[in-house]
Amino acid sequence: MDDSRVYVLFTMDVEIVAGSATASGPGSNAEGAQRIREYMEVLGERGFTPTFFVDPQLGPEQAELFLELRDAGAEIGMHIHAAKFSLDGRTDELGALTAAEQKAMLMRGLELFERHFQFRPRIFRPGCFSANDHTYGVLAELGFEGGSISIPGRVWMERYCEWSAAEPHPHYANAAMRQYPGSLPFVEIPLSVDRSQKHRHPLGFEYYFDLRPGDVYQSENVVPRDHRQVLENIMRQLAEEQPLLKTIVIDVHNDRDFRDLSQAPAQHLRTILDNLAPVLAAYGLNGVNATYTEAIRIFKAKADVRPGL
Repeated sequence: MDDSRVYVLFTMDVEIVAGSATASGPGSNAEGAQRIREYMEVLGERGFTPTFFVDPQLGPEQAELFLELRDAGAEIGMHIHAAKFSLDGRTDELGALTAAEQKAMLMRGLELFERHFQFRPRIFRPGCFSANDHTYGVLAELGFEGGSISIPGRVWMERYCEWSAAEPHPHYANAAMRQYPGSLPFVEIPLSVDRSQKHRHPLGFEYYFDLRPGDVYQSENVVPRDHRQVLENIMRQLAEEQPLLKTIVIDVHNDRDFRDLSQAPAQHLRTILDNLAPVLAAYGLNGVNATYTEAIRIFKAKADVRPGL
């Protein structure tokens, strides 16, 4: 395979309607559906097909929309915020749960997802990238083939998110230590981050800049960043480190306007789209559109699996 290829994965966390100003999600299901369509259209104009990680609670309202987008080439995986999916009002995210609690919640999510979407999702992303050392084993046991569990460098203990030493490139997950490669039949493709400098967010967590258009709960970046520079730094890291599979993973939410260029998320997304090809070319790399399952398949074809890695 061509080692100059960088697989570009545009993703979206599809949230239920926001319950407060400090929760992600659109103001209404109609607004969310509009943002989803706009994201698909803007990317389609540039030859990219997104992967949507969808909260199964949206099945009754939006299954028809996502099945339509799936027929058009998009990929649909499952997304769960444990705090939004709890039956007992518990507000912790997934990383706070025991293996048994995680399994029970994910099985409930799968049942709800399959009931409305009529297929079983094979990829998963948790809300807030929250996980613990049980998570990958539970996901593998439930038949997930891979996903987007980690955000290298983020330490947000309030959300049970600790990825200070996370492997930054695609790898097989580890059954015992979530931050290191292993031999589970689950391919982790981390969110892409610029590891040149650590930052501290006003919400209290440590992190590296990623390419998301906007901030965690705001359309504007609370800590200003130059998206082109972030893209270039990530690309330089790929060129220098030469991982088995080179990926660029961008995450957005369904509560942002990606069409109106007077809005910050649309401006940021345009910056990324306009600069992808020239920045890649500067490092002798070529961008290739991919969904998560496509990237997982390519990784498996390239990987030499050795237990204990």
